[in-house]
Amino acid sequence: MNVSKTRITGAQFPDVLTTPPETSAAWNAFTVHVHEAPDRGTMLCSDHLVGLQFRGNLRLRRGLNGRFEEGWCGSGNVMIIPADHTSTWEVREYSGAPLGISVFVPKAFLSRVVENYWGADPDQLEIRPTFLSRDPVIESILTRLASEARNGSPSGSIYAESACEFLAHHLIRTHSSLTTPPIAPSGGLPVRRIKLVLDYIEEHLARSITLQQLAALTEVSPRHFERAFRQALGVPPHSYVVQRRVDSARRLLTEQPTLAIHEVAARSGFSSSSHLAAAFRRQTGHTPTSFRRLWSR
Repeated sequence: MNVSKTRITGAQFPDVLTTPPETSAAWNAFTVHVHEAPDRGTMLCSDHLVGLQFRGNLRLRRGLNGRFEEGWCGSGNVMIIPADHTSTWEVREYSGAPLGISVFVPKAFLSRVVENYWGADPDQLEIRPTFLSRDPVIESILTRLASEARNGSPSGSIYAESACEFLAHHLIRTHSSLTTPPIAPSGGLPVRRIKLVLDYIEEHLARSITLQQLAALTEVSPRHFERAFRQALGVPPHSYVVQRRVDSARRLLTEQPTLAIHEVAARSGFSSSSHLAAAFRRQTGHTPTSFRRLWSR
């Protein structure tokens, strides 16, 4: 890959690759490329970049704004590089003819989603970078988009555009600075009561949170509350709480590198280090210890 000191868009990405992409496509301002892994390079993108290792294995060293991380990148590993972040790559070794999928998500598109569905200020949105993580949702979407690109959109552009829209929502919900999901007045609960529940969860992550407590906040039965919560937010209350606790643990691991794992677990609301490790691995693909080690490199 050549060095690019100016901001490039997803459409310009092939210009800085050593070899042309195997295939490329664009839908609704999103751009996807299926390409060989470049040996090394530096790039500054005006779009958010979501990458998936599709085939092969490689030992990768990545720098992001001067911070370096290194590890083995295998099939299914996901990387996210936020827009306007200078990134560098160096492949130390590889096997199996590595092939990657890169999808570029325009900042303006995410801003529209944040305004329309979250009711938040787009200027406050921050997409979090990831390195060698696992995200089954991203893996599925990027694999399908690559298949559509390779085969000339056999399912039609609406299918691909819907997948891109879903990817944008997933990035904001799972990999951004926004702490709450979009609030919709559905499922039989007013928006103000849903917000009351979400605020309560954030304030009590380190403590025991029961279904009865949350239902009492909305003045409905636990059964009705559980069903209404799932309809409004797309996940059951328990899954949402675990997700928020893992997010809390991730922040503690990176912001307080000397904090013991059992303290991270306690402050995030997990009953033990093993409980934290199991939930953390399910959501990130890493144990808390390996995640901290990768982050600190």
